[in-house]
Amino acid sequence: MFEITREIVAYGIIGGIVVLGAPFVVATLRKRHRDKLRRRGIKRYGH
Repeated sequence: MFEITREIVAYGIIGGIVVLGAPFVVATLRKRHRDKLRRRGIKRYGH
């Protein structure tokens, strides 16, 4: 019983980190992509 509870808690913590971290990762990747396009000379991106 205790093993199952510990496993659920571990997955819950990992899931929480993923859910909280995902928006930051997506924002960082988008920003990097935008900067790369800007360096190539494409001024209007995402419009």
